[in-house]
Amino acid sequence: MKRLVTLMTLLIAGYMVGVWTFLLFPQVLIKNGLKGLALYLVVTLVLVIAPYFSVEATKRTRYLFVEYLTKISRFPGIAISLSIFAIIGSALILYYSSSVLAAAFATSDVLYLVLILIASLLIASVILFHAKKKTLVLMAWFSIVFIIFVVVSFFVIRDYSLTVSQKSPSAQLALETLMTHIMATNAPLVMYDVVKIILLGILGLGLGYGFFMVMGTFLPKEADSRKMIGAGYLLQLIIGVLVTYIFIYTLAATFPGTALRYGEANIADALRFTKDIIGALIAANSSEATRVLYLLVFSIYLAGMTTFIPLIEIVGHIISESTQSSRNTALSIALAMVFFLSIILSLETMRLMFLAAFFAYLPLMLALEMVPLIKNRNVLGSGVRFYASFIAAVSLIVTAVVLMKFVKGSVWQQLGVMVGVIFVLPVFLNNMLLKTRG
Repeated sequence: MKRLVTLMTLLIAGYMVGVWTFLLFPQVLIKNGLKGLALYLVVTLVLVIAPYFSVEATKRTRYLFVEYLTKISRFPGIAISLSIFAIIGSALILYYSSSVLAAAFATSDVLYLVLILIASLLIASVILFHAKKKTLVLMAWFSIVFIIFVVVSFFVIRDYSLTVSQKSPSAQLALETLMTHIMATNAPLVMYDVVKIILLGILGLGLGYGFFMVMGTFLPKEADSRKMIGAGYLLQLIIGVLVTYIFIYTLAATFPGTALRYGEANIADALRFTKDIIGALIAANSSEATRVLYLLVFSIYLAGMTTFIPLIEIVGHIISESTQSSRNTALSIALAMVFFLSIILSLETMRLMFLAAFFAYLPLMLALEMVPLIKNRNVLGSGVRFYASFIAAVSLIVTAVVLMKFVKGSVWQQLGVMVGVIFVLPVFLNNMLLKTRG
């Protein structure tokens, strides 16, 4: 049992720390300092109770995910909504992590991107299709390798940055300025900063996909989900701070004149910044810079894969249950859809559209994820209903704010808001789905 708990804790930590942690967490600390970190801690400490309740809901009833939603919550449409959202989220994760790795080879971004996408899907296929009973072990080992990469990257990149700053006054000034910003306590927090931190908190815990409810269907009753999720959360937080310092050190060493602008960057800008850092490290043409380059890009890539592979397992599980198909068939469908979407995301306009759809509806997906807890019919008690109702209400308010922002954005962001409606359509078809499953 101890071995299972250890493996699941590592898997949860790897799942929680995704590519968004690399791209967004440093922005929050650079722009908002300790206020941003404090708010993130408050948000995640409130939200981290949701994974525990979600795991316990299916673990105690011993129902499979769709079965639980059908028999207990009477909302099978939520499973389809979450699976569609997870497919879009998986495609974005795979694209961003793969494109960062592809940029390190520089010769042809598109060619290397496609090759890395294919290689990533092959790796996922080996773990999910052929590992059999060792799937959990391999996913946990992916997390271990990722954590090791992050820790090694922190020390190596820190030493490289300090060496560069000793030779360059501008790099020294940038490093000191960035350090001052992340430790500042007087940085302002406007409404959209708060919303961004809430979105990052949801992402940082891996909520909005139904992951933890599906995970609960596999856990033995004796497994202590409280310890697993708590330890996973602490590891996620530590890694997030390390990642921030990794970005600060690389920004100061490569782009000292514009380093502070990273705090104001949106998602698209964050990827461009990262690719610019990669280009600067390649241009430095030294063994130290090359070492930093590969540690950085493989850390980001592994962060994506440790989230991507468990998500595909979840999507496959939901598809298999919903369609009564075999696990391998369901996983094949999920991987094929993700690959197709990942190729489409190489077009900037499509990327803007799907990013808008994903982030605009992320808090709404969390609200939908709370519905089974609200309608648990005494599986977990009335206190859980109150908590889940509160989280759902806050999520709906955040959804309204984010939707208004994207509606006022570019044409492609507006289209993203329209495309995102597909996430909630299955909920409106819930009565029909109940009759079908009945």
